[in-house]
Amino acid sequence: MSRDPPNPSSPPRGGSPARQPLGPLDTLRCPSCLLLLWEPVTVSCGHSFCKPCLGGAVPSRCPLCQERLKLLGVEAARCNVVLCGLLEKCVERESRLAWLVTRVRDRLGRGDAREALRMAQKGVELAPDSSSLRLCRAEAFAALGQHPQALEDLDAVCRAEPGQHEGFFRKGKVLLEMGQRAEALLAWEHCLTLSPHFHPARREMEKILMQKDAPQPRTAAARQGDAHRGSTGPQADGGSPALPSSSAQAQDQEGEPVDGRGDAGSEHGQGTATLSEPGRRQEPETSAERQDQWLVDNEEETAAAKCTQLCLGELLSISDLECSLCIRMFFEPVTTPCGHTFCKECLERCLDHRPNCPLCKQSLREYLKAGSYSPTVLLQDIMLATFPAQLAERRELHRAEMAELSNLTKNIPIFVCTMSFPGIACPLHVFEPRYRLMIRRCQETGTRRFGMCIYENGKSFADYGCMLEIRQIELLPDGRSLVDTIGRRRFRVLSRGHRDGYNTADIEYLEDKKVAGEELQELQCLHESTYRLAQRFCEHGDLASRHIFMQHGPLPEKEEDIQASADGPTWCWWLISILPLDPSYQLNLFSTTSLRARLTQLQRILAALLQQPPARHPLPERSPRGRV
Repeated sequence: MSRDPPNPSSPPRGGSPARQPLGPLDTLRCPSCLLLLWEPVTVSCGHSFCKPCLGGAVPSRCPLCQERLKLLGVEAARCNVVLCGLLEKCVERESRLAWLVTRVRDRLGRGDAREALRMAQKGVELAPDSSSLRLCRAEAFAALGQHPQALEDLDAVCRAEPGQHEGFFRKGKVLLEMGQRAEALLAWEHCLTLSPHFHPARREMEKILMQKDAPQPRTAAARQGDAHRGSTGPQADGGSPALPSSSAQAQDQEGEPVDGRGDAGSEHGQGTATLSEPGRRQEPETSAERQDQWLVDNEEETAAAKCTQLCLGELLSISDLECSLCIRMFFEPVTTPCGHTFCKECLERCLDHRPNCPLCKQSLREYLKAGSYSPTVLLQDIMLATFPAQLAERRELHRAEMAELSNLTKNIPIFVCTMSFPGIACPLHVFEPRYRLMIRRCQETGTRRFGMCIYENGKSFADYGCMLEIRQIELLPDGRSLVDTIGRRRFRVLSRGHRDGYNTADIEYLEDKKVAGEELQELQCLHESTYRLAQRFCEHGDLASRHIFMQHGPLPEKEEDIQASADGPTWCWWLISILPLDPSYQLNLFSTTSLRARLTQLQRILAALLQQPPARHPLPERSPRGRV
């Protein structure tokens, strides 16, 4: 079979592999080596690479986005299970093996024989009958100086493909490295029998025959006997082929195309051979040798590029891109350090209950501690390319869910815990899975608000509560969080419900009744007198009360317009929050929509407290972190 000579501008061996056309499968390329992904690993930033491209350890930064990378609880990078499944389904077995051969040769060309051997061994395990992979493994063994293992693989190739000359040529190279020159000559003689115009075998034989005490081809054959000839196949004229004369060889080089596969697999780099022991001086390659190597490379890469040209949509189904937790198409797919992929929200909800992978139970404590779940970019690209309509529906469904969660009057989330008041800080320690989910949703929707109510017998929570706004969240390594909130508006519960384990409610907001004229003047006088009593109370307090003031801050300044806020002056709520009142009495003050009634009640309470010695009525110490 005749082939065109190589293009002089072709890249040399040992460099980066040429980008081969994959057509619709171009999405499945590794962004580092530009070849079809092999053992795909998704790093912490969300990008996916071939495992060999990342090297023995995950690099400190992503080769694409330069983000810092971490293994997060695993000793070594794990393959992405979903991507491995997609590759197996999209790429035929022969194409995958051809790409693997190309990868192994690329590793050998870079001098990474150990990684090449690891890849070749895995390939042979997957396809024990693949002669190409056995040839690659033999070459890796030889590069590492493990010649008996290399010879074993080459013998298997020669038995499996007795009509192919490449196995015999490489067998001769290994035998020569082992010092068995006569046996090497026999292997090359048989190689030339199968392919008379295969120049690398002629050159190797010439090198040996020009040495002193070199065994002659026919003499070597005679020493081996008929048994060896029987194992290697019939030879021309019943013996070894004679080496061609220099004129005939020149004629062959000028007029005959190179036939068969060359020794490219056994020689890498520019002008050096790799089937030699470390430290041994290498002989430079001739232009003919480089031509032979290029032809082999071109043949292998062309075979590797013959992937199916069907579009991914015809190769994949929705079930290939489903989350194993919600059984729906992935939405914001994230890949754990153990290699499993889930929807971001599904994984977060699982980690709320237990810091382990839902499938393999691998500990994800470090992953949870990092608190950063980057979507798997390649899976998002595949879904967009294959099922754009279904992905749009999935996004619309998520958008509708977020819109429903963003409604601040219908089905608002309710945190059943403690009394909270408008304008007053309410620190929370959140650890229950249902409330962790609730707080996360408040963040995702952008409202950053939820309702706070106290427990009430027979109703699950009271009829009145306060809307809290999240100001800051401090995430703890185990998934708990310290949430700094502040009260905004009061509300009344109209109906109760549940959502994913936490309480919800339909509400209406409360607003103090407005007054004018003489009523407003009387209200202002009442406001002034009550505020003065509050100032006296703060100055009159003992050590315990002063400690509370240090935690809650000083008494807020009084507002000029006492009806500016729908909930009345903030200092009233500050005072109610620190007074030693029963929660039911606090709730009574909280629910009234009359500022006059609220001020009157506060005035009576303050007057009673100021008439008694401070020591007899110490205020209970309340920690800002005590509301759990």
